[in-house]
Amino acid sequence: MHALSINNVKKSYGATDVLKGIDIDIEAGQFLILVGPSGCGKSTLLNMIAGLETVTSGSINIGDRDVTYLAPKDRDIAMVFQSYALYPNMTVAENISFGMEIRKVDKAEQASTLDRVANMLQIVPLLDRKPSQLSGGQRQRVAMGRALARDPSLFLFDEPLSNLDAKLRVEMRTEIKQLHQRMGTTIVYVTHDQIEAMTLGDRIAVMKDGEVQQFGEPREIYDNPANMFVAGFMGSPSMNFIPSKVVSENGKLGVRINAGTGDFELPVNGAGERLQSRVGSEILLGLRPEMITQRVEEKMNSDTTRVASCVVDVVEPTGPDTLVFVQMNESKVVCRVKPESAVDAGKNMELMFDMSKAVFFDPESGARV
Repeated sequence: MHALSINNVKKSYGATDVLKGIDIDIEAGQFLILVGPSGCGKSTLLNMIAGLETVTSGSINIGDRDVTYLAPKDRDIAMVFQSYALYPNMTVAENISFGMEIRKVDKAEQASTLDRVANMLQIVPLLDRKPSQLSGGQRQRVAMGRALARDPSLFLFDEPLSNLDAKLRVEMRTEIKQLHQRMGTTIVYVTHDQIEAMTLGDRIAVMKDGEVQQFGEPREIYDNPANMFVAGFMGSPSMNFIPSKVVSENGKLGVRINAGTGDFELPVNGAGERLQSRVGSEILLGLRPEMITQRVEEKMNSDTTRVASCVVDVVEPTGPDTLVFVQMNESKVVCRVKPESAVDAGKNMELMFDMSKAVFFDPESGARV
């Protein structure tokens, strides 16, 4: 039995189709991320799981219950909003306990739950304060505490960290992950931030224009994107798409690259069969920045690596790594190198291409080859 099962769910507003048939299943205790650009339908889908939006067609099951047409209060869910949605006239303790008061939970159980949640979120010193006396991160903890006090079947998070500054967002991300590991609860989490998606999720649904482009584990989506949209959206910096020609040299397939210092060929490895019919045709080589690095001697004997000299256009130090920008087949390509290996802009640099995780796309459709 799935903790959450979304079956061919569609949502329309008049003639406008917002969701075009969503199918997602997750097991109990899994952390599902709905990720995609603004307007892709991820928040609409979350609101439909919560019962805040009606389903045009399809069904939603939480556990063994069909909740498609149930009121939010009957779905056994708890939701954490982007805006915190705290009651300004109540203390932290009262905000967390309010839902239990409404459900007429025994006072002793309320006190026990409040103590457990406050300790778990490390907000015991804040219990007597009002929301106006709290920082953004503290307010988000209180909002999470109010949800945790419910002990529901399903937690729903709607971009809960988007109002926080960058440093606090990283800290809260870690706290949410630790909280999930401790409690083992089932979570559905909406974000447009692919870093949050990669670090938090057990399963990721990448959405675009009301459709799930790919659903799977973070590493699978990162290494084996289904199409150019997923490949470009997941990862920072995003994947390089290098226009290339498929060539055959001495019976071996490769893709031809020019980086301003002459042509060279890169091996296609496992993609050989799929590219055989495309010899002489254009294709897009997808290669992540960390697969184009400085020369690494211990990898030089691998069948998947090649070294070529390239003209460096721009150098961007980031601290632990340096991003080096070059032109390949008249397209901008970003490479991730060690700081001590980087050269100044305008100079040639030996770059090593690791093709072990290279992917290829049709230049017209954007589909994976």
